[in-house]
Order: sequence, then C-alpha cells, then structure tokens
Amino acid sequence: MKNKLQRLLVISLIFICVCFAAYQFFDSLIVLTVFVEVISFVLCNYLVFIDKRPSTSKFAWVFAIMLFPYIGILLFFLVGSNPTFRRFSSIQKRNEHLLQQSIAQLLSEHSEIHSEPYSISKELTYLSGNEPLKGNQVIHLADGEQAYQELLKDLKKAKHHIHLMYFIYKADETGLELADILIAKAKQGVKVRFIYDSVGSIKLPFEFISKLKEAGVLVRAYDLVNSPSLSTRINWRNHRKMVIIDGHIAHMGGMNLGNEYRSMTDKFNYWRDTNLRILGPSTIYLQYIFLLDWLFLNEDEHALQPFFAEEQSYFPLEKDYSEERSDICQIIFGGPYDSERILRDSIMELFGKAEKSIQIASPYFVPDEESLSVIRRAARCGLKVQLIIPGKGDRAISYYGNNSFVDRLLSAGVEVYAYDSESFLHCKYLIVDGVVASVGSTNFDIRSFHLNHELSAFLYGPSALVSEIQAQFEEDIRRSKRLSRETQKKRTMTTVVKERLSEFFTPLL
Repeated sequence: MKNKLQRLLVISLIFICVCFAAYQFFDSLIVLTVFVEVISFVLCNYLVFIDKRPSTSKFAWVFAIMLFPYIGILLFFLVGSNPTFRRFSSIQKRNEHLLQQSIAQLLSEHSEIHSEPYSISKELTYLSGNEPLKGNQVIHLADGEQAYQELLKDLKKAKHHIHLMYFIYKADETGLELADILIAKAKQGVKVRFIYDSVGSIKLPFEFISKLKEAGVLVRAYDLVNSPSLSTRINWRNHRKMVIIDGHIAHMGGMNLGNEYRSMTDKFNYWRDTNLRILGPSTIYLQYIFLLDWLFLNEDEHALQPFFAEEQSYFPLEKDYSEERSDICQIIFGGPYDSERILRDSIMELFGKAEKSIQIASPYFVPDEESLSVIRRAARCGLKVQLIIPGKGDRAISYYGNNSFVDRLLSAGVEVYAYDSESFLHCKYLIVDGVVASVGSTNFDIRSFHLNHELSAFLYGPSALVSEIQAQFEEDIRRSKRLSRETQKKRTMTTVVKERLSEFFTPLL
C-alpha cells in the first residue's frame, strides 16, 4: 500500500465484511430492525439532552439518524463524536502549561513590542489571551506563485531550524521541490520539524515520508486515522498552514502545499489565494502555536527541553525596531478541544464594532445561525456588507452549500459576489471599516468555527498594509459577478434542491 488512504480503505472494507458476517447471526430482519431502532433512540436522546454541539448540528444528526438509521448511526460513530470529551495526558497538560508560562514571561520582558491597545484589540486579547504586537514587517502575498517563491527563498536561507505545519501537503512537483530543500537543510544540520494533517494529507505516499525521515527531518502526522478504533478523531482536523524559519520569519495564510495553489491545475484558470510573510515579534506566537501542536503529538515529559535549552534561537526578540517595521499584528488561534470558540467569537466581536463596512472573502461560506444573523443585522442597520464566494467550486457540497445562503443575505441588503467562474477563490480574509483586516486559514463556515484547528492574523491600521488588502478586495470584486434577487429566481429546480440538501448536511461535517 502506497499511502494511508489505501490502508484506510482496506481496513474499512474488512470492517464492512465483519459487520455483514455479524448480520448473518440474526434470526430475522425484525430483530435487527428493533436493535437498530433502540440504538437510534439512545443516540437521539443523547444528542438532545446531553451533547453540547450547536442546535443546527444536533437537528441535522437527529434527522439523519432517524431517516437513514443504518448510514446515520455508522456516520455518527465515525465522525460525530464531541471533541470536548477528548482526554489529554497529565504530561501533555504540564508541558502546555510550562510553554504558556515561558511565552508569557518572555513577552513581559519586552515592553517595547506591546502595542497601545485599540478598543477592539483589547477585547480580542481578553477573548484569545494573545496580545497585539508592534514592530512587525508584514508582506501581503495575494498570488500563490509569488507566495511560494517567497517561501522558497526564506527556506534556503535557514540557519538553525525550520518548522512546517500543513493541512494538505502533496507529493507533486511543488511538494517534491520544497521537500528537496528540507532534505538539503536537514543534511546541513538545520533542525527541520514537519507536521501534516493525517486526513488532509492522506494521499501522501509512505515513500515520500520515509525519504524525509532518512534525511533527518522529524515528521509527525496530526491525529493519525488509520484504523476503526481511531476513526472518532477523523472529523477534528488541523487546518492550519504555517512555516517558521529561525524563529523570526513566518509564513501563514490560506495556502496549502500543492500545484493547484500555484494555479498549476487544469480544473481552474487561476487559483486565488492569500498568504502573509511576517518578520518581527509576532512570529513568537506562531512558534508557540507550532510547538503546542508538536506537544499534542508528544507525551514525553522532556519534549520541551530542546526548545528551552536554545531559547534565544527558537524565540529571538530584537531590542530595536526600525520605523519600517511598524505593522501591528495580533495572532489568534483556536480548535475543537477549546471550551470556547475563540476565532469565531473574535470575528463576531470585530463585526459588532463595525461602523461603516464589513467585507468578507471565503471559499466556504456556511455560517451557523448566530454568525449569519450578525451579518444580516449589520446590513439591515445600514452598514455596507460585501461577500465574495466562488463562482466555481472545488467540491459540490461546499459550492451549493455556499449558494444556499445567498437569498437570505440578499434579502437583508448584503452585496454578494461570485468570483470568476473559471477560477477558484480559496483565500480567507475579511476587512472591517477599512482599518482592521484578518487573514488566515479560517473559513467562514461551521467546520472552521467548531471542528478545525485554525489560525488567523488580525492586522490593525490605518496602515499601508491594511490599505493594500482593501485594494485587493476591490480587485477581487472587479473579477466577480454581483448576484441579485432576479438572477436567483432564474435558478433551476435541480439547483435549488442541491442547495437545500447541501445546506442541511453541512452541519454534520
């Protein structure tokens, strides 16, 4: 078997055969039916009275289990578990606490990088625990090829360490080229640590991973899912994309590693994505996030020792910052194991402070009811609210799921735009009042808000950086088609049915 996907398919086939064999032991179909109905009843009661997921998700699961009991029950046990029940070892909790203390102490010793709090940044600090830091030089990279080439240049200059985390990493031309650099750097003595999500990168060949390990690259798969016993983790994925080089340069945003992110694909004429290159103190937070993910995969009580022993190399902070490096950046992250939905609440708080405009670009727009209400209410209160979604999707369920919300948005006065129908809009960014922008891996959907580990940078202006992101949004609108209530009425019945079904089932994901 070449990769984890083939292995998982084989295991699933064996599992199905075992279930079929067990079915043969039932004397009649009635006994089996009663057995399934009892399980359905128990699961539905659990969802209604005990489970703490959003009501829309609860309803979707109850409906699926009652309407399609065999499939619904199987899917619930595979992907429907509540992530808040995940248990962590005492060693993991201790290491996480030690890392948090170390970062807090380090930042407290450098008062020169702390930004005077804006009203909104102060509130987001309370929500997230992460402060906005000044003294950064942030470069906005609105083209995939440009972002990739900037990343390669920085990787080739690495002297001490390279840390990478990707949701999707493909062993195509792009992935192989970058892997060759990682291998070369590892052989030069640079410490290379690489985390990939085990579902997003499920097609990554074993041979590719072995080659990295043989060269000295430390490779970890985030939450392995390679057997039915581990399948309950399959729906809680690490969707972050970030690279930290020598502790002072970082790349982050919406881009994964693969040819299509550089527009090297036959499916789309152009792949529109956005990344950030950050030079300055905010990379400390990105390093912190990477190490939290690294500790998540390591239960060794001495896991932090290499990083504490070389603190100056992993967490470098300069004493002086030139006027050229004046961007204020607040790194916010969250995931399914948190007790609160940190990124979602931060975005909603930002929208609540808007006075003039809210602008959103997202490839997957499937909000929960509260998020949708916030956007509609802003438009109804007279704010200019603009949303750009793909004009052509990469997956049917997400494309039709996006479009299922258009009517309700238009009725509230939201301007909705469909990006170039021959291209794909994969960037995830938003702007409020033209003075605050957010760029990251976070889609405006239930999955990013509740099920994925995500990461976003909040950038505060007025500044040349935020103005540049604002100008890019206007350019994206020029490449888009504005949707109207009249054009919505021209949809075929087949399209409407696809949209309604997609909207219903997206909360299950």
